[in-house]
Amino acid sequence: MSKVLAIIAVSILHFTLTQNVFSQITINLPKLPKIGKQKPEQSKTGQGQDTATTGNGHGQPKNSGDKPIYVAQRPTDTPVLLKNSVYVQAITHNQYWKSPNESNYSSWVPAIRFESFVNHKKTLNYAVEYFNPDGSAWYSEKLEDAGVKQFQSERPNGGVLDTKSTVGTGLYSFKIRDQETNEVIYQGKFKVGKFSTASRPQEKNKFAFFVDHDWLMPFGTVGFREDFDEIGYTEMPVVSVWLKGYGVTAGELEGRLFFQGRQIASTKEIDEKSGRIGGPSDFDERAPEFAASHSPLNYWKRWQFQWESFRFDNDGSGFKRESFKKVHYADKNPGDYVVKIYRNDTQIREMNFSIGPDGRLVVPAYTNHIFMLYHTIVLPVKVIGTSEKWNTTSWKTDALYGNPISGFAAQ
Repeated sequence: MSKVLAIIAVSILHFTLTQNVFSQITINLPKLPKIGKQKPEQSKTGQGQDTATTGNGHGQPKNSGDKPIYVAQRPTDTPVLLKNSVYVQAITHNQYWKSPNESNYSSWVPAIRFESFVNHKKTLNYAVEYFNPDGSAWYSEKLEDAGVKQFQSERPNGGVLDTKSTVGTGLYSFKIRDQETNEVIYQGKFKVGKFSTASRPQEKNKFAFFVDHDWLMPFGTVGFREDFDEIGYTEMPVVSVWLKGYGVTAGELEGRLFFQGRQIASTKEIDEKSGRIGGPSDFDERAPEFAASHSPLNYWKRWQFQWESFRFDNDGSGFKRESFKKVHYADKNPGDYVVKIYRNDTQIREMNFSIGPDGRLVVPAYTNHIFMLYHTIVLPVKVIGTSEKWNTTSWKTDALYGNPISGFAAQ
């Protein structure tokens, strides 16, 4: 027992001496940085380094540890009509109710569709009113909910075609009205023309009617196209332009991307990971039913271009960067970019955009007048060549169906 007590006493003495020694030693530890307070390193415009563009892990991501460059755009219960989604077309009918005994007598009625950015908590009830060129009321119709907050005219039925169709052309107008509040949420004008679809002399009154969309030609976009909760990882931005004329194929088109006067990507390049050749894709069109066979110039199609080797490291984590070793990261390389579109090796379009020091697309002031999803912005496009016959001034008055964007100027 005495031995045990002796051992305990020695242990207590040793602990006390140790504490006294360490109490006299001062250890200076470095101050820890506050999480989330560090400022991202800002590259100088036009001075992207190889370590940043190649994504090989040697360059420190500018937004590492910060919030993502882009986050999801959340809808609320206040609906926002997406102006760029509005599409007015003329539906041709091969009969005219005012001349019931004549066959092959074409007439038309309008149809409209658009999307609304709103959550699913709110039920929307919209109607559209149409007006003749002289301003008099034509007719109105309730719009059906096509799902995912898209609204459109009902399929033209006998009641409308047999009492409302017209053979007229010219400048018509419309108003989209919220039936709950009676508020006009959007209004505009659309120019209707026609071309013959006759194949025999007795078909002199056989036409196809169309809405003129030449105003689309100098408008392009750059942004993202994913339907996501949040843009993450390494996202490819997408560029879109409108081309006029039926018969353009994806194989004829090439999009080349330039930075500091140097080509950094092409849609003809072979993807390093999949081994496939990328390319443009047709996304949307504005065309009457018989344009392909009878009037190919009255045909407008939107083409999209993106490059496997041009991306945003959105969350700064470098996730999957080892899979894309040859990537040029836009957010690490602020400055001016140029997109050149070629058809059969002949340039037909050119568009410029910029990346700011914050790693984001530089947004022109006029963009405040047109909200678009997925952080997409509208930019002017230079139309090159004379093969596409179009009204080069129509964008000044006809854009967005008579709602031109203040501050926008075509190249």
